[in-house]
Amino acid sequence: MNNIYYDTDNEEEFEFDPEEISVNQFYIALCELFNSKIHGYESSQVLTHYLVIKRYKFLNIEYIKNDAYMNCYKYLNVNLQHEIFPNYRNILISKKFLKPQIVKCIDLDSGHRIAIIKTIWIKIIQRTWKNIFKKRKEIIQKRKNISSLHNRELTDHWPNTCYTLPSIKGMLNYLKTAR
Repeated sequence: MNNIYYDTDNEEEFEFDPEEISVNQFYIALCELFNSKIHGYESSQVLTHYLVIKRYKFLNIEYIKNDAYMNCYKYLNVNLQHEIFPNYRNILISKKFLKPQIVKCIDLDSGHRIAIIKTIWIKIIQRTWKNIFKKRKEIIQKRKNISSLHNRELTDHWPNTCYTLPSIKGMLNYLKTAR
């Protein structure tokens, strides 16, 4: 990691004020699992959610990495347990734990700001498009085959093995049936 440190006087350039009420629907934020030993009194609304540590005005990877690094390792020397997650320490150590997320913020009456993580949808779309793109390449290769071209010339249709070319339209329809 680069040794780039940012002047704390310019934090308002990168971050939203913690007390500032959420006006946007989505933010770039660092989030961590609620733990009453770290975050204070527990509320049943907060117990299984991610708390928003910081919200950012724009994506500045180096600045956010520095924040994540500073927040991630401050609890590692302490033997922390969690009421729900028995592998809490392993979750804290994971490189995937404290990273910038696209979140929807919800301000609770208890004063906590929880996050509904939306980054997962980007990953689902990327994975689905990758599979569709792979299938498209396979079908295009089949259509280049001489027998497929000959069949197309005779019948005005591609053979059944390469008839339909998958597209973006309806690519997430499989999610409806998964529920």
